[in-house]
Amino acid sequence: MLFLPIVALVTLWVYDYILCLPDAITFLADSRWGLSTFLYLTCSHLPPVFMLLNMLGECPLCRSYNIANTYVGTVLMICAECIFAVRAYAVWERGRWFAAVEIFAVFAYVASITVSLQQFNSRVSEPCWIPGISGYLDTETSTRIYVAFGLLAVAELQTLLLLLYRVSKDRGGWGIDNRLMRGLMKDNLLYCGSGFAFSVSVILTTIFVPFPVGHMLAECQVVVQALLVTRMHRGFWGSDRAFGVIATDISLTTWMVGALDFT
Repeated sequence: MLFLPIVALVTLWVYDYILCLPDAITFLADSRWGLSTFLYLTCSHLPPVFMLLNMLGECPLCRSYNIANTYVGTVLMICAECIFAVRAYAVWERGRWFAAVEIFAVFAYVASITVSLQQFNSRVSEPCWIPGISGYLDTETSTRIYVAFGLLAVAELQTLLLLLYRVSKDRGGWGIDNRLMRGLMKDNLLYCGSGFAFSVSVILTTIFVPFPVGHMLAECQVVVQALLVTRMHRGFWGSDRAFGVIATDISLTTWMVGALDFT
């Protein structure tokens, strides 16, 4: 039964990949390649590796596969968060101080989450804890999960608040009346809302129900948010292309050319 959610996630990813393949090819062919494009490629093509590692839980090397699964999932979430960080950097007009703050925050969050997950992996006594553990985690082990997913929720909330502050402060061309800004805010609200709900759900299920349930929710969070961010990235790029104003990847620094009004 524990493998059914993984099968469902694989089916969802394959369906979405086939459905969006024409749009993805158009995006890769016509957009300007840069940092966000490579982040997009990671989020769109790494989930199969992540899900495959989950399905190898009963193999002789299951312990190694499970640890690798943890780090692949971490890389996916980092890339997804960085896409929104790059967008926020563009909205803040590529300020050096903002870039410094974001880089410091990214490294701080990544280091803290990685250490927490590493400590979690080292404390689990079962050689194959996916799907081996049928009971609850001890307090010290479960605390590592609370810290990791709590920090992830805080990171998403931070990016959203920085964007909200910039929008409320800027009454000019990049205010909330701007068409692209409205789309950006909608994406951030949906992504942050879903991420926060998933993170809280993982923490609560780890507290009140056996750990495999929380683990499956964490797996769903990684795959669903990877699907969300890739769709949002293509959609945001496509909305600008449809309007015919900037013929480059608007999630990069070229997006903030002057203070044009795209409404």
